[in-house]
Amino acid sequence: MKKILFFGAFLLSFVTNAQYFVYGFNIVPEDEVVYYIQNESELFSKAATEAFKEGIINGWAIMRRVNGAKSEPNFYWYVGADNLNKLENIGRDFGKVISEVKKKSGVPSLIDRALKNHSSYTRFVGSYYRPEVITKKNSNGFKFFMHNYAHSPNKNEWLNTQIKQYGPFIKKNMNNGKVKQEIWAPATRLNPEGNGYNWNVITVDGYNSLDAVFRNEGQNWPDMDSVDFDAIRKTMPDGWYKQVLWERVMWLDENGNLKLQ
Repeated sequence: MKKILFFGAFLLSFVTNAQYFVYGFNIVPEDEVVYYIQNESELFSKAATEAFKEGIINGWAIMRRVNGAKSEPNFYWYVGADNLNKLENIGRDFGKVISEVKKKSGVPSLIDRALKNHSSYTRFVGSYYRPEVITKKNSNGFKFFMHNYAHSPNKNEWLNTQIKQYGPFIKKNMNNGKVKQEIWAPATRLNPEGNGYNWNVITVDGYNSLDAVFRNEGQNWPDMDSVDFDAIRKTMPDGWYKQVLWERVMWLDENGNLKLQ
């Protein structure tokens, strides 16, 4: 999370009302995970809560990977801003709040010592655009987040096709109870760009249980004839590059209250 202070001018956000978001993917050694979570819980979550109250950010969360290779990121964070002006100043303003929280603790030097390795965990930071998030009516939120990554030769065409073809289907069937999913959103990466990266587009699916993730809670999947999968495949000819399941650890809800899993 500390890395955000050095990317202030470039970070975009992902929260309920934001059109942009930033992910910071971390690799935290297993023997340091407990300290990493303590840092996030005891410092950065407090700073995020204060920054939310002051209108500096409008969202923050930490998520942990469910299974996978040890060589890949096992945590990621995101942070949100309402607009580009707040985004431009988020490094300065959020950094100021973090410093104030440290001072109020009465032991800022001890906190700095605890953060010795914290900033070294982040391996990749990217900013993304998404026009909307489709959320189930009366949803109580989600516990798990499935990331579906792909590389598209035309990101804008991919995004428009996802929204046109899959959006109506998932919105309808989340709300009628046939799909046990809480949230869906497609997004494209804005920065960094180029052929040196394995994926540049992503969809996210939110669920409340592993049973919903893998079995749709035992219900049959609804008919999908309304979705033009040929059109979707044309925008991502190599299919999904990777699909990774994440679990929420801590986050701010829509009112800025800290929640823990």
